[in-house]
Amino acid sequence: MNFKNFLISVVLFILAILVVGRNLKKPFIGLHDWNGARYGNIARNYVRYGFFTTRFAQVENSGEVEPSDFRYYTHWQPLLPILISVSYRFFGINEWATRLIPLLATAGAIVTLYFIGRTMFDWRVGVGASILALATPIIRYFGKNPVHEPLALFFVLLTFLGASLVIKKKKGGWFLIYLGTTLTFLTNWSGVFLVLALTVILFKEVKKIKLLNIWLLGISLVGLHFLHILVVTGSAFGGGFLEAALQRTSMGGTAALTPFGFFEFLDRLRLWSFSLFTVSLLLFSFLGSVLLFRKGRKDTKKVFLGLLIWGGLYPLSLPNAAFIHNYFIYGLIGLISLSASVAALSLFKNRFYTLALLILLTVAVWFERGAFLSALENGRVDSLAVEIGKEINNKVPFGESVLVKPYEFAASRLPHLSFYSDKKIVLTANSGYNWEVEVKNDGSYSLLPRER
Repeated sequence: MNFKNFLISVVLFILAILVVGRNLKKPFIGLHDWNGARYGNIARNYVRYGFFTTRFAQVENSGEVEPSDFRYYTHWQPLLPILISVSYRFFGINEWATRLIPLLATAGAIVTLYFIGRTMFDWRVGVGASILALATPIIRYFGKNPVHEPLALFFVLLTFLGASLVIKKKKGGWFLIYLGTTLTFLTNWSGVFLVLALTVILFKEVKKIKLLNIWLLGISLVGLHFLHILVVTGSAFGGGFLEAALQRTSMGGTAALTPFGFFEFLDRLRLWSFSLFTVSLLLFSFLGSVLLFRKGRKDTKKVFLGLLIWGGLYPLSLPNAAFIHNYFIYGLIGLISLSASVAALSLFKNRFYTLALLILLTVAVWFERGAFLSALENGRVDSLAVEIGKEINNKVPFGESVLVKPYEFAASRLPHLSFYSDKKIVLTANSGYNWEVEVKNDGSYSLLPRER
């Protein structure tokens, strides 16, 4: 890496930290902030019990319990909370240490996006793509959300950078491909589509045995996850895995509670895209895509098609989850920002006009959904659950349990109650408990010792 690339990388990394890293200490009270509470609680259990006792499984209990009473979360791979637990060991158990892991991953993704643009085009396209991505609401808000998507995006972009280097016959490509693919499969299920994307990109570029190795790696890592579930739960689909899979794919389970049709689903994706990517960026992305597929090189088209396969098939394969969780379209930011950068840098030959257009587009993307982003950042969706959790933590002795009612409130906010109380939360009166919280319709509540 020459000094110019090093300097650009450092500037982009620092800029990403500054832009995305606002409000790191904010309690987990905003939209989809329950992710931070859930995975933070799991990470705390890694710290409390250790990797050996938990067997690297995601333990969801709060408070201190016997290993025989562990309740496991098996729906997703465990790398995210494992990394958060490492952060906790250095910086303590708190909100900003939880958000630090996705923040670093996002900063890494922004830098990697630059190198992909530089490898496939030139350094200007790379810088433009990184800056445009940083301006979007989806990166500025969800880029620090402790959920799998920011982590997976970084690892996938590393893989695409590796594929770009292989196409260009440059060194280091296969190392990045194997590293990124492995880390993606250890993070979430999008690794399945990453392998498919790599096959499309490299099918005519490399020996088929190398692609077969990638497929075998992916199959092995998927098998490892199910073996892990089998070891800790006694069933390969334990911990409610099968029920969750049926729900998220709209094939059964509780998916019936959120019914929607095909066109309603497409309209929801349109709404998510317009809100989180902005119309300004999407228009330039469409223009850039047209330019690429009309005049672009074959290798460039393959990389962009691969980005579309990975970023698009992930939400489409989990329609119920994508219908509810707007951040499931997170993976499309690489394709959208790169193609928009290509468009912005292709319209004029004059460098001044080109720079002016890129700046104007960045400003438009930054401010277009300003009110929406402000609402996200200032949201207080689960502030009551956080408040109750903190009071339980302060008043209830460690080792004692608390019944929270009504059931509907406690069950829907269990991640917040668990993370902030660090006490055993009980959902039904049939279980043994020492304290009781009753939440009223007006938002008031009482925390009292159990009547004997």
